[in-house]
Amino acid sequence: MSDPNDPFADFEPYEPPAKPERAKREKAPREPREPREPRAKKPRASREPGPKREKGAGTPSVMAGWPDEPLAPRPAEPSDGGGGGGDRRLLVILSSIAGLLVVAVVVVFAIYLTQQSQRQEPAADPVPTAPATQSIPQPSATPQPSESPSAPAATSGVAVTADGFTISDASGSTVFTHAWADDAAPAVAALTELFGAAPTEDFQNGDAENYAYRIYAWEGFRLYDVYLNESNRPRSEVPAPTFISYDSDIDVPVTDDFGVGLDMSADEVAALGPDSGQGGSFVFGSDRNTFYQDGQRRFGAAVTVEGSKVTVTYTFRAGR
Repeated sequence: MSDPNDPFADFEPYEPPAKPERAKREKAPREPREPREPRAKKPRASREPGPKREKGAGTPSVMAGWPDEPLAPRPAEPSDGGGGGGDRRLLVILSSIAGLLVVAVVVVFAIYLTQQSQRQEPAADPVPTAPATQSIPQPSATPQPSESPSAPAATSGVAVTADGFTISDASGSTVFTHAWADDAAPAVAALTELFGAAPTEDFQNGDAENYAYRIYAWEGFRLYDVYLNESNRPRSEVPAPTFISYDSDIDVPVTDDFGVGLDMSADEVAALGPDSGQGGSFVFGSDRNTFYQDGQRRFGAAVTVEGSKVTVTYTFRAGR
């Protein structure tokens, strides 16, 4: 009787089913290999046994295998006349060197003599002097009247006044007159003929208080011509339609009505009695600064002295 306390007492043990047997693979029979011929062994060359090393002898001497007999003496070279061959060879070498030195000295000396002979100029043969003879009287030339120093020739130039400027020719005659309100084109042509060259042109921008101007410049002389656009007043209402400025670089004579010289110093300009000014800046003709009075424009002058350069500018100066 099974144990009631054992829950697995009534169960039969599990037996797995038997595995089917696998069919064994039959291997294909291998073909028999042909037997290989045995290789013939090459006979090795027999080695002769070398000399045995003596134990404790250390490293054999390098001269160990050399014979003990002394070497045969070297036969002496035959001598010529009892003298040594080496001495004779040395003598030949020294003789050759001495000969080359002698030749070099001779060549250098010959070159030196040639150069000295070329440098020395052959002395000129003395010119035989003519025997002293009695001088033959020559006819006296007609005495020429001595030229008296003449006054310097007059040159053309520019004269500036309060109303404008004039150009004179070499004889001093006035050939052109320009008033400050006149058109600038005739003045440019006259000044071009005076200076013998066309002017360089420049432009001076205007602002809220000043008009813009075209500038015609020659060496040391500048003519300013007002530039107007549609928004400006007409030319007749412009305070200074044209004005000029010149300095010490000008190459033609120029005069003004205040006596300012372009070679004066600041002290000399101050001695002329300007209306105002100090240092190197002066103003002449302040009473002329009246705009368009009686249909005319009259300008004063501003003079600036910077070192040796004097600049004179004739233009309208408001408020002075």
